[in-house]
Amino acid sequence: MPYRFIDHPADIGIHIVSKDRRGLFEEAAYAIIDILGAKCPDKDLQNQNITVEGLDLADTMVRWLQELLYHIEVKDLRVFSIKIDRIQETGLNAWVTGNHSSTGLEKEIKAVTYHNLEILEVDNHFETTIIFDT
Repeated sequence: MPYRFIDHPADIGIHIVSKDRRGLFEEAAYAIIDILGAKCPDKDLQNQNITVEGLDLADTMVRWLQELLYHIEVKDLRVFSIKIDRIQETGLNAWVTGNHSSTGLEKEIKAVTYHNLEILEVDNHFETTIIFDT
């Protein structure tokens, strides 16, 4: 598992390590999908394009996860796979493959926070810690 849970009082925290930015953002998305219980099986799949713009890389991460959270919680998106096509300091474009289903979620996330959020490049890999307000 490329991400791991960290102890945080009252909220959920994850720490992600990846060889590149694209992987970091994809793994963050898979983590939120796992936490919510928003996976779907490989049937009746549709592709949906999601584009977000941010002020910097950390802001782009928060906006990406908030947008994904919105599609999952409000539009009942259940996700099979994610592929990020373009990622820059100030935005990304991704294809989310899944379907829409009214099946309930396992957990609620109120928000993706900026609390101590940094995206670091360390020894030829990227890492970050993200806190979700639950």
